[in-house]
Amino acid sequence: MVLAQTGAEIRATLRNGEQLLLTLVIPVLLLAGFSAAPLVNVGGGSRVDFVTPGVLALAVMSTAFTGQAIATGFERRYGVLKRLGATPLSRTGLMLAKTLAVVAVEALQITVLCLVALALGWRPTGSPFAALLLLLLG
Repeated sequence: MVLAQTGAEIRATLRNGEQLLLTLVIPVLLLAGFSAAPLVNVGGGSRVDFVTPGVLALAVMSTAFTGQAIATGFERRYGVLKRLGATPLSRTGLMLAKTLAVVAVEALQITVLCLVALALGWRPTGSPFAALLLLLLG
């Protein structure tokens, strides 16, 4: 039941224009814009190498912070939460499904941002395990 609800949450998130704008479009625009515009002194290094980790962190934190809040707010407004309360899915199961959906959307978000950054010339350095750990903590 949790996996079925997770799938429904992912589909609802990706169909919601505001959340799609927040999770994918704005971070990609920030990455491309700050990588191209000389707004910040990056100390002689590649601008995209400087900007990409910050945009990844911003995207993950904003999605983690607002992913459940926005969806739950819409569900409350439209009466979906009352209907979900009548299903066999427990509150814990619902929150687990919402959390798994946010993690799945973040994985998609990180993939898209990394692909855009690589296309812009990003050359990641450092430990990929440390980066993954930091992304999971976010």
